[in-house]
Amino acid sequence: MGVFRRDKSPATNTPQRGIRASNPVANTLPANSVFLKPVPNAAPSAPYNAPRALTAAAAQLKIGDKSEAEQFKNRRAAASSAWQSEAWEYYDAIGEIKYAFNLVASVVSRIRLYPAVVSNPAESPSPIRNVEAFDQRIVAAAERALARLDSAYGGQAGLLKDAALNLQVTGECYLSQIPQRPSDGTPESWDIRSVDEITVDSRANVVISPRRELKTAGGGTQKGVYVLPKGAFIGRIWKAHPRFSEEADSSMRGILDLCAELLLLNRTFRATARSRLNAGALYLPDGLSVAANPDPDFPYTDADGIYDGPTPEELEDEFEDQLMDAMTTPIKDEDSASAVVPLIIRGPAELGDKIKQFKFERSFDPALAQRADRVLERILQGLDVPKDIVTGLANVKYSNALQIDEALYKAHIEPLMLLIADALTVVYLRPYLLANGFTEPEVERIVVWYDPSQVATRNDRAADADSGFEKMAVSFETWRRAHGFSEAEAPSPTEVALRLLVEKGMITPELTEAMLGVVAPDVMEKIRASAQAAQPTPAVPGLDQMLQGGPPPEGGEAPPAPEEAPPGLAEPGVTEESAPVPPTEEVAPPQPIAPSDATPPGLAEPTQ
Repeated sequence: MGVFRRDKSPATNTPQRGIRASNPVANTLPANSVFLKPVPNAAPSAPYNAPRALTAAAAQLKIGDKSEAEQFKNRRAAASSAWQSEAWEYYDAIGEIKYAFNLVASVVSRIRLYPAVVSNPAESPSPIRNVEAFDQRIVAAAERALARLDSAYGGQAGLLKDAALNLQVTGECYLSQIPQRPSDGTPESWDIRSVDEITVDSRANVVISPRRELKTAGGGTQKGVYVLPKGAFIGRIWKAHPRFSEEADSSMRGILDLCAELLLLNRTFRATARSRLNAGALYLPDGLSVAANPDPDFPYTDADGIYDGPTPEELEDEFEDQLMDAMTTPIKDEDSASAVVPLIIRGPAELGDKIKQFKFERSFDPALAQRADRVLERILQGLDVPKDIVTGLANVKYSNALQIDEALYKAHIEPLMLLIADALTVVYLRPYLLANGFTEPEVERIVVWYDPSQVATRNDRAADADSGFEKMAVSFETWRRAHGFSEAEAPSPTEVALRLLVEKGMITPELTEAMLGVVAPDVMEKIRASAQAAQPTPAVPGLDQMLQGGPPPEGGEAPPAPEEAPPGLAEPGVTEESAPVPPTEEVAPPQPIAPSDATPPGLAEPTQ
């Protein structure tokens, strides 16, 4: 049933009280692979030896131990712990405080825990599954231990959110195990409990009171409370005070007086506003009446049936009733004529100036309003959350707005996660592994670590993706994901080629014809048909195919071979007209020859 039932040795069954979980591991291991695929603009986890702004402390409580129960009661009854209940009251009463702490807790809930090994203290611990030097048994046991941290209030994300809220408000919380109950089918649950939910009865039993009205000094006698069995686990996690390490500390402890002053000012404003709702008093002198005809059904005053008119007392009562009706009827019926038609009153002229209204309201003091604003500003400055996050970005320039998320993570989210990871390592994971038979040297290098890949620290991921894409640092897929496009919207290879040809290439007639043949083959076929119809002689079938270097079509004749070029002009592409003429020597112009009967040799005409 319990998480540490296998190991009965005192060294492992009773962790040392008040262990500080901030000592880096000096051992190193071989390099290992990456645990998760990096997410663009995701917040990285800190190295293991990063300075701890918040000092974590954790200890397991022994259920049924009389001395342990006595120490618990003394700690809860001490004046040093009285401020925690007051801090919860101000958390519920002041909306700005609740918004700030819930904002941080919501970010923490998106972080995932996993068992890791410290390879190099100057780097982030590596996931235990990626370290080949470890035995697979201890790897499986560590992963099972983290998988068991499943809360009934939202799983592991809900557990982290509750832990972050409690550590911010009171600086202290309890990790409690509700064992599985086969009788009613209730599964095992690991939950974070506040300091007001945990009590110890007279028999040293730990009692969980989930509602305010169930919290009594008598313990688990009322219906609705839950008494932890002897074999269950409960551990205290707290943010150690720098002066007294056994006491809890939080940013709320220093602003309790300011919270009380702000609530007092708010009550003053509320009382002033409520007093203004009083309509005051209206003074009406005697002798006034409503300008209306007398009621014919008014009761007669004598038995003879003679109407003598209403008495003065009756007139006054009737005037007051009609005046009240004229004032209240528009409230009940907005369509009534009394809402727009004034009430006409008759009486002596000298009585008109004597109608007066007296108001008992209190006016707002501008100094109190300024003081309330100043107190609220000091409260927001004292919280462990950036003030600009709580008040919004109305007064923040855009150039500074990008740094707010990163400041929130580095200064507030990361220290809180280091505290939670260190505390769970000391109070839960390592005792769990020791209780399951593993040795101290094997366990001392295993820690609980966190994966903040789902927490982004930059707002403008699209701009970062553009810059990285231009520098060829990110892929097309990353760019589309940063801009919100899916892979189905990616261009086809043909479209990419056409875009490159249009933007980068030289468009020639041949290239234009080839592109049109790919994009619009039907149009190009019609153009070719029209061109062939306009020719006087039909084109040779398969001419286009042969011009492109292909074989002649089946059944067709090959084109005639070209005639041999004359000697000396056999080079391809050289014609007779363009053949080079060899240079000749200058020859004297021919001289006239005298006629003679002699004929030069070789030129004689053949005889008949």
